[in-house]
Amino acid sequence: MSAMPAQAAQELGRRLHTAGFRPLPDVDDDGGLISTRLWRVRAGYVEYLALRPSGLAHAVRAEARFDYRRPAEHGAVVEHRFGHATNALNWLLNSADTTGGRLPRPYAPPARSWPPSEPDPDEIN
Repeated sequence: MSAMPAQAAQELGRRLHTAGFRPLPDVDDDGGLISTRLWRVRAGYVEYLALRPSGLAHAVRAEARFDYRRPAEHGAVVEHRFGHATNALNWLLNSADTTGGRLPRPYAPPARSWPPSEPDPDEIN
């Protein structure tokens, strides 16, 4: 698939900015740009669009749960779609729950301060 037409890309960028998405580059192991992830936190969820240079995108909504003691883990993926960037963004915006999510706030603070003052019971043999 060829790159997205300039007018379509400009309109997509305007819609992403208006909806509160912020950019973050995504690189491969050699440091080459493979996509741009545009993300926002809403109603207990992290939503992002991984935009490929081809004009395709992966839209994801995941629970906004993160623990700095386990930085490679994140809340569960609730929903995702893949397709043309405009369609993926349309799905993400049209399926957003504007009344609030199950979680009380975007990122809950860690259960304990960092570093933990006592051993984590889950990590004891």
